[in-house]
Amino acid sequence: MVNGKVRLLILLFCSGTVLSALFTNCSEGGFSASDPGNTSGFTAGIGSEGDPLTAYAWHINNTGQKVFAAAGGKVGNDLNLAQTWTDGVYGQGVKILISDDGVEDNHEDLSGNFNYNYLSKDYTLASPYTSNRAAPKTADDSHGTAVAGLIAGMAGNGKGARGVAPKAQIVSSNFLAENVSQTAAIVADQVRGSLDIYNMSWGGAQNLLSTPIPGFETQVRFGITNGRSGKGSIYVKAAGNEFFVNCRNSSSAECVGNSNFDAENASPFFIVVGALNAKGTAASYSSGGSNLWVSSFGGEFGTDTPAMFTTDRMGCSVGFAKSTSTSTITFEKGQNGNTGCNYTAIFNGTSSAAPVMSGAVALMLSVNPNLTWRDVKYILAKTATQVDFVTTGSITHPHATSGVTLPTGYVWEQVWVRNAAGFYFQNWYGFGRVNVDAAVSMARNFVSPLKALTESNWANSTTLSSAIPDNSATGVTSTMAVADNMQIEGVQLRVWATHTDISELALELTSPSGTKSIIVNARNAMVGLANYQGETLLSNAFYQESSAGNWTLRVVDAKSGNSGTLTRWSLNFIGGK
Repeated sequence: MVNGKVRLLILLFCSGTVLSALFTNCSEGGFSASDPGNTSGFTAGIGSEGDPLTAYAWHINNTGQKVFAAAGGKVGNDLNLAQTWTDGVYGQGVKILISDDGVEDNHEDLSGNFNYNYLSKDYTLASPYTSNRAAPKTADDSHGTAVAGLIAGMAGNGKGARGVAPKAQIVSSNFLAENVSQTAAIVADQVRGSLDIYNMSWGGAQNLLSTPIPGFETQVRFGITNGRSGKGSIYVKAAGNEFFVNCRNSSSAECVGNSNFDAENASPFFIVVGALNAKGTAASYSSGGSNLWVSSFGGEFGTDTPAMFTTDRMGCSVGFAKSTSTSTITFEKGQNGNTGCNYTAIFNGTSSAAPVMSGAVALMLSVNPNLTWRDVKYILAKTATQVDFVTTGSITHPHATSGVTLPTGYVWEQVWVRNAAGFYFQNWYGFGRVNVDAAVSMARNFVSPLKALTESNWANSTTLSSAIPDNSATGVTSTMAVADNMQIEGVQLRVWATHTDISELALELTSPSGTKSIIVNARNAMVGLANYQGETLLSNAFYQESSAGNWTLRVVDAKSGNSGTLTRWSLNFIGGK
């Protein structure tokens, strides 16, 4: 719901290119780069045997290659999977659903990994939609095929590059296809089935507040309880591409988005993935938020630094690469080694970061299929590499500080914070960059330290009438005592507050151990929206801390002119006990 109205008509797949009236995907379109005319500086590196274009896949082996951009990335900023592949681990035995606009299953670099055992979902058929394939339905349905190549492009077949898990099996859901109506039931169906991993490179708008689509959360809970013979289905979700987003009700002014503003991203049962560029830092578009789990590679726009290389619809009349492409890159026009236009080097976004992560998880499950969904999240958090690693100071942001004066002493965003359980967390990266070799090594003989899963079912504050000081870094605070002693795996926050413009407000939560999580940055995209009404937000910053003790919520008004009142708040803890 959005302000009491059903949200389906305004939900988006997180992208700059709208694919349907209801949704957008999590890729960033509109690339244009000059073609260097050669591949100087490229090295074949790992995984190139029998896959002639693997050198373009810098996320596999970053040697500083430019691909078709003006400059290359930073050597070594990649998935770190050389040992995993050397050991013959390629995702064997793992099945992955690509929830998207359809996968071209007969693609020359995908067909051998497509599972035709009626596990796909074709929403042009009658319910229950099961099919042996779910192909793209229109010429513009190209996104899912690109996502598929990043996960499971085939190895050693003399075609293209290869995916992160080049022997995993993939199936398709085409619910993003242009001629499919995304009803609430169909959206919920994206997390239903008997697969190991569900890749969702889509999401909602991040310049409004919402609650989850009816039935979606119920089905997710069923999946983590019953999926994979009780070990739990693994849900990988794109964080979104709205680090910069149009301010609410504006078609030109830009504000700061937040991955938490997409209601589905506030689920503690998801692996929400941010995007990195070839230099190893957060991609310019990648949505930040306390709900992120980990980051993988999504690339930039292919101009200054590389985008992502992956499979494309076959033929030069459909897909991203085609004879009518407006790109200045000749590769995208079917030349320079791309005869047939079967591949593209201009894909990017958290749409790319999510499938790269799904491939990494497939490698973990391939060496240890007994891992639970919680084990997978633990291993990823434990082995992630911190990038842009600074532990003192604060971070500013041009859309938060340009042309305005923030309250004296106000910290808009934190650098890396080490929580009381020893985990480092930062809102633009989650626990850091995925480290495949380290994650797979830990997964092999993993003995889980996690206790039995439990949930607190919302602890509520008393009814409040606490004035929020106008334009004050001090803000207003409220403390809640929690008696339940749980080993935290996720904390959800709901806030009720009156304010005529909640874009001015920051929401900050501090644990009994003293760890502070900025859950909502002030000066965000909710311009002109009044009141928090109990929408659910998530923080992963307190991972493995104890829930017992005093929790403190601080609400800061970072712009003069309006005032408000904090009236209530509540917390839900998910973790082990």
